[in-house]
Amino acid sequence: MIRSMVIAFASLCMLTPALAQDDRLDELSFDEEQLKEEVVPYFAIGVGPIFNFTLPSTTDVSARAAALGLSEMKTPIIQVGAEIFAAIGVVQNVRLGFSWVAGSSSASKDIPANGNAVAVKRTMNYGITSRAFHLDYAIVPMKSLAILPGVGLGWGEQSIETYQSQSNLSWTDLTNEATFAPAPNAFTRVQQNTLYVLPRVNLEYAVTPFLNLRAQAAYTLQVSGSDWIANNNATVANVPTGISVSGLSFQVGVLVGLFN
Repeated sequence: MIRSMVIAFASLCMLTPALAQDDRLDELSFDEEQLKEEVVPYFAIGVGPIFNFTLPSTTDVSARAAALGLSEMKTPIIQVGAEIFAAIGVVQNVRLGFSWVAGSSSASKDIPANGNAVAVKRTMNYGITSRAFHLDYAIVPMKSLAILPGVGLGWGEQSIETYQSQSNLSWTDLTNEATFAPAPNAFTRVQQNTLYVLPRVNLEYAVTPFLNLRAQAAYTLQVSGSDWIANNNATVANVPTGISVSGLSFQVGVLVGLFN
């Protein structure tokens, strides 16, 4: 009898905690807590060649070409150069860079002999050289893709060269002071230094952590220009104000470095 009571009491003591635990099972939650996605700051250090296709107004330049019997200046002007940049780290997703590009558009024509005039080849070049510091902000909508609106502050020069020459010349024609560049041979170069601002948007895709491809749209706005100077000596007056580096441009580039 006593033995049976002891066994029953021991069983009850063991069963009571188990029942209590079963009651608390309903309080347990097995829902997985959502893991917060870590935002990786934009990082890039790169350098590489860039190719600009710029569309300045060439109306007045083409009018000068037409007066010389040449065809109009074609656009876009293709500029070739390079850009180097790096994310500064102090301000997240902000990038600093420097670029340099140069290119020109040309028109040439063979002018036949006419009366006392000998045959010559006549050429006109319209060139633009640009250098700029850039400040861009990176927006990263997906892995490897970055959209970078930004602005540049630049300086450079635009130049117009006109020249013509006979097909053959003697060395003494070029070295004898009395007959230096004798007619009908001629060369004139006029140049203006420029300052401009460059709002732009880059679309960049990191093919690998070491290779980045770029497409860009931008607008060059000339804000200042020096006097036009001819042959590094004479100041030129009455140059049409429409001759300006202002205009839309597009760019492609292949950049190497480190990209996240």
